Amino acid sequence: MQYDIISEQFREQFQAVFANTAELKKEVYRIRYDVYCQELNYESPDKFPERQEIDSYDERSLHCLLKHRMSGEYAGCIRLVFPDPYQSDRSLPLNKICSLDLDLKELPTHSFGEVSRLAVIDRFRRRTGESETPGGLLLFPNQTQEEREKRGFPIIALSLYLAATCLGIEAGMERVLVLMEPRLARHLRYFGFVFTQIGDFIEFRGKRGPYQILSESVMNGLPAHIVELMEVIRSDLKLSDLNVKLDLKPKAVVI
Repeated sequence: MQYDIISEQFREQFQAVFANTAELKKEVYRIRYDVYCQELNYESPDKFPERQEIDSYDERSLHCLLKHRMSGEYAGCIRLVFPDPYQSDRSLPLNKICSLDLDLKELPTHSFGEVSRLAVIDRFRRRTGESETPGGLLLFPNQTQEEREKRGFPIIALSLYLAATCLGIEAGMERVLVLMEPRLARHLRYFGFVFTQIGDFIEFRGKRGPYQILSESVMNGLPAHIVELMEVIRSDLKLSDLNVKLDLKPKAVVI
């Protein structure tokens, strides 16, 4: 992949979609069911008889899809979870899994959120050569580490993280938290996303740890070709629609 034309390659192949309708959210939940329940066995299919993988965090989340232009198929999804304003220190998905070295009670409620539930369907993960992770990470054995990391991180996963980044920035978040594998943090660093670890590693579907990234770091640290790709994705998402979904923002202010 030539990184100076990555935005052109994305534009030709994919479209980012802000899942702000009931029908689009059904597509999100269907992808998650296929990936997390059917393909990776992370969740029991019996919990979701309607084949929609939904949890309690979805009601206060923003969702994105990635559409494959040629087939019209949705290739993947991701979400950005807002904290519960009445228990902001323990209301994100990762709060149930690990402890943090960061006191969330000290942060303004809507200054942070969590990116989670990255899922890419099997057909597109197989294209990258690895179908054992939700996002389809890939390493190439006969190149330098940096070349392997850059080439091995599929445009689908990168684009979904950029879509979530656009949502977080538009929502005014100062930081975003993610529970992820160390190598995913390393992959993202090569593209300008500098995450810092904020807790110990745990065993949860493999070795994972809690990380955070500051919006200031994103705005100042992304290389030009990734900024260009993010602008393409931002345009796709039509984020003027975000104002409607973020009715939850003023309601969440605790006086």
